[in-house]
Amino acid sequence: MNKRKALINEYKERKRRGCVYLITNATTGQYIIGYSANIESEQNKFQFGQITGVAFHPKLRQNWAELRAHAFTFKILEELEQKPGQSHEAFMDDLQALEQLYRATLDPAQEY
Repeated sequence: MNKRKALINEYKERKRRGCVYLITNATTGQYIIGYSANIESEQNKFQFGQITGVAFHPKLRQNWAELRAHAFTFKILEELEQKPGQSHEAFMDDLQALEQLYRATLDPAQEY
């Protein structure tokens, strides 16, 4: 097998780590809760927004522009690893169910 095919196979067979995350406006207490099949991607988007000053989520744009990026925090509430043989759809369903459990513990009036 050539190097390219080996790299492609390695990429396809890697273990995915998903998460449920919370972005909080420290000034107002408002939050966004979400889930993703890629922890690093969500962290990178948030960090990029902090560096550039541009909100990566549409619901945050107005507050992000007014209060600046330092007013927001990004927290991973829980990580979940994709099980061997688990389909992407089943993995996403598990992440969504986990998000719903966390959502039930938060004040819905504070959600963006």
